[in-house]
Amino acid sequence: MRSFLNLEPEAFGLSAELSRDLRTLDRLLGKVLTEQEGDQMIDLARKLYSEKIDPATLFTQIPELKDPNRLRGLARAFTLLFQLANTAEQKEIVRVNRERRGARRESIRDAVKELKHKGLDAEAIQALIDRIEITPTLTAHPTEAKRKVVLDKLQSIALLLAEDDSGPLLTSPLDVANRATEEIERTLTELWQTDEMRATRLSVGEEVRNALYFFERTIMEVVPWLHGDLARALAEEFPGHEFRIPTFLTYRSWVGGDRDGNPNVTPELTWQTLLDHRIQALETYLPRVEALRRELTQSVKLVGVSPELTASLEADLKRLPYKPEAVQRYSQEPYVLKLLGVEERLRETLAQARALAGGRRGQFENLFASPDELLADLNLIQTSLRANRAAEIADEGRLPHLIRQVEAFGFHLATLDLRQHSDEHAKALDEILVAAGVLPAGTNYRDLPEAEKIELLKAELRSPRPLLPVGYTGSETCRRVLDVFHVTRRARAELSDRSIVAYVISMTHGVSDMLEVLLFCKEAGLFRLLPDGTVESELEVVPLFETIEDLHGSADLMRQLFSNESYRLHLEARGGRQEIMLGYSDSSKDGGYLAANWALQWTLAEIAKVSEELHIPIRLFHGRGGTVGRGGGRANKAILSQPAGSFSGRIRFTEQGEVISFRYSLPPIAHRHLEQIVSAVLLAAAGGGNADAERQYGEVMAELEETSRAAYRSLVYDDPDFWAFYTQATPIEHISLLPIASRPVFRPGKALSGIEGLRAIPWNFAWVQSRTTLVGWYGMGTALEKYVNSSPANLETVRTMYRGWPFFRTVVDNAQLELVRAHIPTARLYAARVEPKELGDRMERTIEEEHARTEQMILRITGQERLLESARVVRSTVEFRNPAVMPLSVVQVALMDAWESLSEEEQAGAWREAMLQSIAGIAAAMQSTG
Repeated sequence: MRSFLNLEPEAFGLSAELSRDLRTLDRLLGKVLTEQEGDQMIDLARKLYSEKIDPATLFTQIPELKDPNRLRGLARAFTLLFQLANTAEQKEIVRVNRERRGARRESIRDAVKELKHKGLDAEAIQALIDRIEITPTLTAHPTEAKRKVVLDKLQSIALLLAEDDSGPLLTSPLDVANRATEEIERTLTELWQTDEMRATRLSVGEEVRNALYFFERTIMEVVPWLHGDLARALAEEFPGHEFRIPTFLTYRSWVGGDRDGNPNVTPELTWQTLLDHRIQALETYLPRVEALRRELTQSVKLVGVSPELTASLEADLKRLPYKPEAVQRYSQEPYVLKLLGVEERLRETLAQARALAGGRRGQFENLFASPDELLADLNLIQTSLRANRAAEIADEGRLPHLIRQVEAFGFHLATLDLRQHSDEHAKALDEILVAAGVLPAGTNYRDLPEAEKIELLKAELRSPRPLLPVGYTGSETCRRVLDVFHVTRRARAELSDRSIVAYVISMTHGVSDMLEVLLFCKEAGLFRLLPDGTVESELEVVPLFETIEDLHGSADLMRQLFSNESYRLHLEARGGRQEIMLGYSDSSKDGGYLAANWALQWTLAEIAKVSEELHIPIRLFHGRGGTVGRGGGRANKAILSQPAGSFSGRIRFTEQGEVISFRYSLPPIAHRHLEQIVSAVLLAAAGGGNADAERQYGEVMAELEETSRAAYRSLVYDDPDFWAFYTQATPIEHISLLPIASRPVFRPGKALSGIEGLRAIPWNFAWVQSRTTLVGWYGMGTALEKYVNSSPANLETVRTMYRGWPFFRTVVDNAQLELVRAHIPTARLYAARVEPKELGDRMERTIEEEHARTEQMILRITGQERLLESARVVRSTVEFRNPAVMPLSVVQVALMDAWESLSEEEQAGAWREAMLQSIAGIAAAMQSTG
């Protein structure tokens, strides 16, 4: 049997277990490819893998690849290899974590032990867990290239690899190994015969279903698991003490609610998304109640039940349509009868949701009006069990698991955020204010000075009259802005007040941006004036600060906003708390990696001061992307790196694209990801750390920010030839063709015209494809070198910062990762195709010099001999992948070179598919898109 590439993972320092899995997958892939495509596929792959081939002569050296179908097949083979490698790595992570189960660092148990060691007693721990709130938020940003069917098959391979390790249970070890190997081979055949590339661009509805996939597969199971972890850890460290553990981990989603730059997210689709959420939650609960009913078969002949349960069951028997034979059969088993009633009500609640999704109303008399009613029934059963010698059943197993699920997910599953760009609100007001007679015809609201806008909006918010007459039909642009607020009111009234609670404003620049949304809320009845002068306000209004300039100005803007009378009334109606979102993607695209990171850190500290000064609790919402250049990296390290005093225990953060599929495809991976976050939140909320770091090193960081930003912008924004280089030295033109999301790659009206119109995700995606990873380090080397060289003492200063300041250490370590992931020989292949040649040479030389400079400075600061010296597994993984990524890069560059000579028909056919497959393959290899 021929393997695909005859990989030798041990030569790169990978573990024996992972190496064995990789060799097995390489061998089975080779067998399947030989059976499906013959020997030539493997011969071509090995030639590309083992020989140095110039993309400019690829089709001459290997004429067989002039056939685009064969070229695409070759790219598919490499793509599948990397998908399998990723799956093997996930399984390895699970294996390693299980080996460390008793003493796993960064676990919830580890955090509780540390808190106790620091002197926190049971009362202090209870106060701490009472105030923590962790809210991951799934987004539909276009960074996931794999179809759901592909994810399913890869997950099954991971489970089969684990089964191969598990040893005999009811069969011999040989039977287990053979069965697993045969199943993997069959699944690989299915994968090879499944088209990974979607035939059409992903619709918003499909994005919603993809998000629901992860809720169904992992999220709804892992959330109760983590709460149980905390309960067990507390019981171990504080035996005999009764802790109350609130539901501290809940989810939100942007999928179906984020309309910023995406015209496909209509108000109608948002309504459908909310119903899909409801249906998924109810479909999850129903079989769990059925399983619980089969478990709780206690008989009143043998054990008692509480009077409250008896009374509740008697009421159910009178009003619910029980089958007489069921009542007779289970007359001695009250929990079974009670849960049969719960099942009936859940089925009716589900039927109502499905009817609404189909545009029907119907009559439903016995449904649950809210999840609180379901929880009341489940809690009644739990209390009865505790009182009747069944505390272990009440507090461990299916029942508390289901109760925690209902507490965390309700009937809404995940609260849906709404998001829109501030410009869209202003455009709608141009029309609305003229139609309402507030502004004379021909006047644009957008042209008014900020002070006039604020006064106008304050006046309208104080006015008891509606702004628009009943039946007003404006332009489609206007209706799309207004109608989402009406959908929100309907959802909160008919579905759940947890269905939608927040409205995020992209590119918030001023107070008027916030008041505009309140005015739309007022028009839809979500912001209501009361006779006593107070208001009722149903939506949180969340500013999103994205550019470095806006980040630096955010604290002053919030002070102005909190002093605005209309907004203060809204804030009081919302319990006096404010949420603020910080954008990592656009700030990095705007000013580069180091500048953006310090701007964000500085902003955290400044917003904390505002909160303290004005006594307004603020929850921060971190808009982190997948790559380091977009705020990626380990979330727990970022939490522990926040400025002292800026974190109270409440946090939101986005989970995006391929990061979602990696973190949430397998329950143990999701559990590890989330337990590290919970651990970090517990420790950070308890205080400690270097309280003076921002003050002590603020001037140093301000200097580094200024220098690094200048270096970055001199390349990206100030050099008039940069855009010509970028569009030729990366596959950005082709990324826009990849059908992986419903949202366009470019902002409206900005297609391929310049960096300003390019979204942050494809901006990063293109650099990852060319193996430059520029967004994760460029400008940092120049800044560090200038600072260190300006004074003999400065090198020791930055070394001290690295040793003792978690923020600076995280920034440096994340940059190390991106420098290692960059592959200069590959980047040169892309730069070599730039015309004129002098431009490509000049730009690539500049980039390479900065790469070398940054590497050198990090080594001087950290005292390492080479990058990632303390993270050798990560470095070994990158080095193992590099030789196998090169063939895909060669294919991609050759395709880019040939593209202009192809006819329009060829560009739309097999050649296009070959190009897109090369993009998907490199994304799989790098485990990253944007």
